[in-house]
Amino acid sequence: MATRAISPWRLGVVLWCVGFIIMTLYWLNSEYTRQHALFRQRASAYAQTVSQRMEQNESVMLSLELLMRTQSQLGMQDVQRFTQQLMQRYPHIYSIQFFEEVSREQAPAFVQRMKQRGLFDFQLKEPATDQPQGWRPVRPRSLYHPIVMIEPQQDGQNSQLGMDINADGQHSETLRAAEQFGHMESTAPFALPDNGRGYLLVKAVQQHGTRGGEPRQAFVGILLRHDRLLADIPLANSHAHDISVVFYPRVDRAFDNMFFRAPMTPAPAWESTWLPRFHFEQPVSSTAQPFLIKLDYQLRGGDLNLQPLVYLGLTLGMAVGFAMVMLSQRRRSRQQGMEANESLQREREMAAMTLQHIHDGVIRIDSAGRIDYLNPMAATLLQTPPEQVIGQSVFAVFRLHFEMSQHMQDNPVNESLKFRRPVELPENTSLLRKDGQSLLIEGNISPLPSRQHLHAGALITFRYLGSAHNKIRDRLTTSQKRLREHEEKLAHVARLNTMGEMASGIAHELNQPLSAIVSYNQACLRMLDDDYPDLELIRSAMHSTANQAHRAGEIITRLRAFVSKQPARREAISLNQIVRNTLMLAEYALREHGIEILLNLKEDLPPVEGDSIQIEQVTLNLLTNAIDALRHKPQPRQIRLETGATAELACLKVVDNGPGIPDTMLSKLFTPFSTTKPHGMGLGLTICQSIIESHQGHISGRNQPEGGGSFRITLPLQNAQPSSAALCEKEPLSHDANAQL
Repeated sequence: MATRAISPWRLGVVLWCVGFIIMTLYWLNSEYTRQHALFRQRASAYAQTVSQRMEQNESVMLSLELLMRTQSQLGMQDVQRFTQQLMQRYPHIYSIQFFEEVSREQAPAFVQRMKQRGLFDFQLKEPATDQPQGWRPVRPRSLYHPIVMIEPQQDGQNSQLGMDINADGQHSETLRAAEQFGHMESTAPFALPDNGRGYLLVKAVQQHGTRGGEPRQAFVGILLRHDRLLADIPLANSHAHDISVVFYPRVDRAFDNMFFRAPMTPAPAWESTWLPRFHFEQPVSSTAQPFLIKLDYQLRGGDLNLQPLVYLGLTLGMAVGFAMVMLSQRRRSRQQGMEANESLQREREMAAMTLQHIHDGVIRIDSAGRIDYLNPMAATLLQTPPEQVIGQSVFAVFRLHFEMSQHMQDNPVNESLKFRRPVELPENTSLLRKDGQSLLIEGNISPLPSRQHLHAGALITFRYLGSAHNKIRDRLTTSQKRLREHEEKLAHVARLNTMGEMASGIAHELNQPLSAIVSYNQACLRMLDDDYPDLELIRSAMHSTANQAHRAGEIITRLRAFVSKQPARREAISLNQIVRNTLMLAEYALREHGIEILLNLKEDLPPVEGDSIQIEQVTLNLLTNAIDALRHKPQPRQIRLETGATAELACLKVVDNGPGIPDTMLSKLFTPFSTTKPHGMGLGLTICQSIIESHQGHISGRNQPEGGGSFRITLPLQNAQPSSAALCEKEPLSHDANAQL
């Protein structure tokens, strides 16, 4: 028995070893392919960058050739300025040189001409390492190629000018080819005085416009150092790459002249033995600079990504272990499956018996809305045998009617199938039976997910409420209707009472625009009697008359709307506009008592749904209470009106700096017939609370820590369902941007 228990695990170890060897070989092959592709990608980018710089060299050479042809017209300073701009734009160029071809007979005249240009110490010379200054006078030769200008100046211009670039004759073949064919030519790489290596890209030009009238043979040269040419290229700065740039082999010479070589860091013996060496070779696409770029790279152990191999080994081990565990538990799982099937069968039988005997109707439908099951109670309520409705559309059998609905009601079954969410049957939902009878029901529709978490259909559960519920509902509806009518009458009386108190102020407010209209008209009549009336002044006076008339009309319109008795209308309203309308009605009282209004209205405040006249009544009541609290307070007298919003609610706050609310009144602010005014009835805040709560809102009052009373109104935004915890209890923002009326 013990041997049989261990045998699967030994088999698992063997399988893991074989599988790991196969995975290792696969990983090595994929890693080699990835590293080789990465090397070729970087090497190709390196070669492309070098080719671009070669093309830039030829573009600079063409610009310099054109410059040499017009040098006598531009002048030396213009030439120097132009070359300096080129050097700044192409930093890989080491220097730009101008030199002429001078025969031995022309040498004295050439030296004299250069001295006349201001180079008093100019002389023909050649490099000499045995001399302290590094040069010596030229030895007699048939041709000289002295430098006449160089940018940038190095070690002083005078030490470079006059130097024969072909003193040792190593560039003779290149210069002769450039002069004979008129093409750009590259010299062989040569050593520089600072132990660097470089080459010259030269082109022969005919310089016209000289004093003698005959063109002079001149050359333009670009000196390119290997370190600058290959600088700032990623592969060129890596010590792990062997980079070579060589000339193309010519017909008459061997494949040699290695231009630049970066020695590769020695690799350990095991890496050189077991890991491959990558090679890349590509010619530069330049005929004037015929180089061949060669890159070699020895793959290192640090370049290999071992994580996939580790993950593969762990995954293989987990898979083998899981297989062994599954193998050892197969018999036990089979036994447990048989027991689970028996238990599931018993539970199904119990669920079927429960559905057969409950007093709620149950209908199961598929995703297309077809009935595939209903219990006996559902069949009884529908007056339909189950075998006749199986497979039929639920909308043809389960017909609903929504009594006293305020708006178009969508079928809840269709809504649940469409949006795949639970839906409660609305209140006053009735089931229409075949005999035409209507049964008041309640219930819900719940979506049914399948095992693949797809939408498999829905489950409809409902129950018959009976005739007693209908009677209670009718009585409750009638009572609510009478209560609403009484509240509207009480609110209308309160508005009339408020307007009676403000009548004198409103009359005075109307008298001002009317007096202004009379004054403007009399002035216009007097000006029209003049011989030369000022029409512009008359037009301005008439505009002012129209503005005053419009203002008086707005006051009368707001007054009529406020005191008129009309049914409540629910519409989208703005709390900011409610504040402005209320301030228009209370403007005279505020000015009479010297009260300063501070506004902090939120921009782009979302609308709320309600009756604008009723909300104006609440706001005017709170504003009137604040004015009464400030009547006997010394200056400053201030009332702050703020609006704000949360994700679900809009908020209006009225704050004064008066004496505040007495402590004995804080707990019964909204209790009927409770007041602090000598002649008050104590119904103002009670009516305000009734109006706000009928709008599903909330009103509260408290004292400010710095003094004064504060009342806050919160109303749900349009189409929002506010939560009980979101009653805008957070203080509004600071009032740095208050607007003073």
